[in-house]
Amino acid sequence: MIKQLAVEGVTVFAERSVFQFAPGVNVIVGGNDSGKSHLMKLCYAMAKWAVRSPKGELPEAWAEEQRLRRILLRVFGTRDLSSLASRGGDGAARVRASLAGEKAPWGTCETGWSFSPAREAEGLHLDVLPQRYLTENAVYLPPRDVLAIYPCYVQAGKRYPELLDAAAWELCCALDAEGEPPAEGPLRHALQCAEQLLGGRLCRNNGRFYLEREGRGMLELNLAAEGYKRTGTLGLLLQNSTVRRGTVLFADEPETNLNARHLPLLVRLLLSSARGGVQVFLTTHSLFLLRELVIQLAEKNNARLSRRFIGLEPPESTGGSSVSQGETLSAIGPIASLQAEMEQADRYLSLNPGEPPAYE
Repeated sequence: MIKQLAVEGVTVFAERSVFQFAPGVNVIVGGNDSGKSHLMKLCYAMAKWAVRSPKGELPEAWAEEQRLRRILLRVFGTRDLSSLASRGGDGAARVRASLAGEKAPWGTCETGWSFSPAREAEGLHLDVLPQRYLTENAVYLPPRDVLAIYPCYVQAGKRYPELLDAAAWELCCALDAEGEPPAEGPLRHALQCAEQLLGGRLCRNNGRFYLEREGRGMLELNLAAEGYKRTGTLGLLLQNSTVRRGTVLFADEPETNLNARHLPLLVRLLLSSARGGVQVFLTTHSLFLLRELVIQLAEKNNARLSRRFIGLEPPESTGGSSVSQGETLSAIGPIASLQAEMEQADRYLSLNPGEPPAYE
């Protein structure tokens, strides 16, 4: 799991920003171009790089530098490291991360790296090499649907993985894995929430994924509604135990294309996963989803679930994004994109005060 990340000179984070993360649920909120997805991808890249087999000797620093560089370029989908450098600051990019896992307690998986965009040929430099590596996995759910590209990606990726979007390719590989459904407990409940939201049972047959609905037969999941496909993807990953205790799950705008009436179940799914030992990261623009998170986090069964809210505001001119964070939604202060939604609700209600909304 990821405990802390310090970033300076990378994309929109021109000035040094230190992010503290909870082992449970981490919610990243902000407007467009504020760095939400960049922060998620940076955490994902660090989590992927920090996973190695515990067997054998620790690798040489130069080999790890090359491996980390490849992961960063593929996750961000860019040609060279200079594209990841922020336009402000002193020109150098620096990252320091603290991770932990079952075989790597806090303090043993500290790492730091840096690069100078002006000297791209010199590459990335590892300033701190971890004493131990993780054995757990990380999963990234992008806003785009991958079920539609799953068959061709699996075939193409086996020959040319370096040409494909890293997160989508790795997600397809995770869907292709075989494993047993979770036993009774929070992760089993999370899978049940996914299937309840979809209105059917998830299953796989001959390399295809289906939704079996009572009285309606089998529906190929790729033909389901757009919002259902991403929830179905997460359900399949729970079903084959890719998402399990110790997993770091990154869900980038999980509410995309979902009707608001489904969001309470989506939140229940994510919180059940966190109670089952999954570290959850999610980004969102939805005020409805945020309020539902606050409501469900206040429930008795979630009282011991750690949580962290991170607010990002887009950079002004050449400055970096402003960062606020805390254990409550109110701690991150006003977010412009959320304020706009609340102001519109006030304007709408003021049109006909005292009358019920037109949609009732």
